[in-house]
Order: sequence, then C-alpha cells, then structure tokens
Amino acid sequence: MGLINCVVPHDQLDAEVDKWCQEIVAKSPTALAIAKRSFNADSDHIRGIGGLGLQALALYYDTPESKEGVAAFLEKRPPQFRRHAK
Repeated sequence: MGLINCVVPHDQLDAEVDKWCQEIVAKSPTALAIAKRSFNADSDHIRGIGGLGLQALALYYDTPESKEGVAAFLEKRPPQFRRHAK
C-alpha cells in the first residue's frame, strides 16, 4: 500500500512532508478523490457495523433488562432478568 515511502531524521521531517505535499497537490483533484475513496473502500463496512452496534446499545440502555443488570451489578447480586410468577 505504500504506507511508508520514506524514513528521514526528525530534523528533516518537515521538509520531506512539504516535498510530498507539493507532489500530491500537483495531481488531479478528481484522481486524488478517487484514490482516497479506493483506499478506504475495504474498511467502509466497519463504519456501518460500528454504527449499528451503537444504535443497538442506545436502544438497550433504556430497557428494564439493562436497568436490572446495572442494579444487580451495583448490589453485587445475580441479575433477575425474568420475573417468575409466584
């Protein structure tokens, strides 16, 4: 992938970054946009999965089951997720 293209001493880093930036900004903006999207394409699904997980957690936190789990933890007792009829 070319994640490491050059290794330079710390005192030469800014000059090397400037050199790379000048080379990049001379390229076609559309080609750069396409390249950036293609680099991210293999991991875009992770964003969707993460979003789904966060939505599920948000829904869960407001349930009686979630509140019972927290209460049981704080009270150092086993949770009673299902109430048995007496």
